[in-house]
Amino acid sequence: MRKVKKLAAVIVLILLAFVYGHVHKTHAIYDRMIENDQYVMMDVSQDQISQEFVCEEETLDGIQVKCQNLQEDPETEIRIYLQDCENGETVAESVKKVRDIKTGKFNEFSFDTVSRCRGKAYKVVFEKDSIALYTEKTSEEGTNLKINSEESEGTLILKTVTYRFDIETFCVFLLLVLYICVFFQFLNWLFSR
Repeated sequence: MRKVKKLAAVIVLILLAFVYGHVHKTHAIYDRMIENDQYVMMDVSQDQISQEFVCEEETLDGIQVKCQNLQEDPETEIRIYLQDCENGETVAESVKKVRDIKTGKFNEFSFDTVSRCRGKAYKVVFEKDSIALYTEKTSEEGTNLKINSEESEGTLILKTVTYRFDIETFCVFLLLVLYICVFFQFLNWLFSR
């Protein structure tokens, strides 16, 4: 009976770890080693800004971009488009209210899952919105920043978001639980002497 309980506990633990292992995995297209104080703020209210990047995941569920709110009206909508660079087709769109923008933080723009993305070039388009975007001063490999269709030096502070099972998160969770179990077994042994 005791073995059955232990087996059931292990199965439940593995199922919990599996559920916990499904995360929003992000990949930065900018240089993460650059300090925040070296970012440049770019006003989007007068321009169309687009950023090209190459997707590292099989699917794409959104982007996170560091931005700042410039609009006082909380009901104003910010709309972004994701376009396939190969054919120029808009494959996804996201809308967010200005009231939901956290100034100086990464804000997530979610959209319906785009499949078969690995290695493909995409372009995120911000059109005359009421936000300011942060950029780094240099262009990273595989990226292309455009302001009003003219190439510009720099890279948006942007991350791609993919909702998927992450083996690293799964293993870390199981190792943490194992560590806690071993620690309590050690304490039990220590104080039962």
